[in-house]
Amino acid sequence: RCDRAEKCCEVVLNKPEDMMCDGPVYPSCTQECKARAVQLPRRLGRHPGDRRQGWTVQLPQTRYVRCRNGHGMRAKVAREMLQLMRCTGDQQCCLCEKSLTDHDAFYRCKACDEDYCLSCSRAQLGLSAAVPRGASGSALQLGPGDILLCGPDRYDIHHIVLVRGELEGAPELVDMIDVPPGAELLRCETIESTQKSSGSTTWWYPTTTIILRDSHAGTSMVVADEAPDSDTLYIFPEPVPCKVLLHPLRPEVMGIELDPDVFDEALKACAERSQKYSWNTAMHAFFAYQRSMDAEHYQTPEVRMELLSKIRASWERPPICAAVAIKVWQQYFDFLHSDSADDATLCILNCMPVWCDATTPSSMVKTLTYHGWSLCENLEA
Repeated sequence: RCDRAEKCCEVVLNKPEDMMCDGPVYPSCTQECKARAVQLPRRLGRHPGDRRQGWTVQLPQTRYVRCRNGHGMRAKVAREMLQLMRCTGDQQCCLCEKSLTDHDAFYRCKACDEDYCLSCSRAQLGLSAAVPRGASGSALQLGPGDILLCGPDRYDIHHIVLVRGELEGAPELVDMIDVPPGAELLRCETIESTQKSSGSTTWWYPTTTIILRDSHAGTSMVVADEAPDSDTLYIFPEPVPCKVLLHPLRPEVMGIELDPDVFDEALKACAERSQKYSWNTAMHAFFAYQRSMDAEHYQTPEVRMELLSKIRASWERPPICAAVAIKVWQQYFDFLHSDSADDATLCILNCMPVWCDATTPSSMVKTLTYHGWSLCENLEA
């Protein structure tokens, strides 16, 4: 139910009739963020410390960035090829008055025409303020299921990379990579679909991504990668800026955590059936911009079963970079709820309601940040 007086959604999953809203609700809500009764899946992951698949818990409101009128804001990153189609505009952060362009990443409330830069959004995401120059703080705890957004390039295209391991230090690489004073090198295992690289047994490219984290400058750059089953370190000619999209299945966010064993099982299954990167899929996704799944349209088990059949069929189509994260996450829920197709569909509708063959990186960010995911400009916790 929506408790407008408390400005939150209270969810207690004890009875079948329990319902929740699929977004933040405030007394000043407009049609853009009205309360909608949508069933919440009972199992999204597992309770911290529990090894069983799934866990029924009371779920608190996930983190949202909200405007001054209380509306949930969606994150925006540069839209692919936008500068080739029309002139881009300039706006300002409503909190710090920083200049923003369509090439920048920021949070936006369409109803109020308000924009927040990523630095001003940090507090609402449970992160510390930007690290002052000359100081240093801890890094974000990246783990399986999180997403790196590398870029954008000169065409405003981001490259999506799925994280499949924990973020850890890589001090032994300092002698091989130029590291500014006060910065550090970090590594994590990742997987991606790219035009130029593939694995030894899969079209997808599993690798160890090396990230240069500079707390003083407030930047995170992908600078190298280690090919699988190789001692070769490939250092990029130019560092690539990266942002982070954090999934919501975290104890501090939803009170439950992603089940790493089930996630790894889903990832391996997807990689085994992977296909070559497809330009046809890329064009289809570009012209299908903002095509996503609205839970309001799938209110019965019969309709949701039909939806799941279409989702499973989409997994068989050739990928672009965004498809890797989408396929793995959707199949994670399918594996987690192997005994209940309806629960699997409910999980997808609440956490990954996008099509793997029709979603660009910018559209993916816009949709997921309205479903509990958090966009961060760097690796600062």
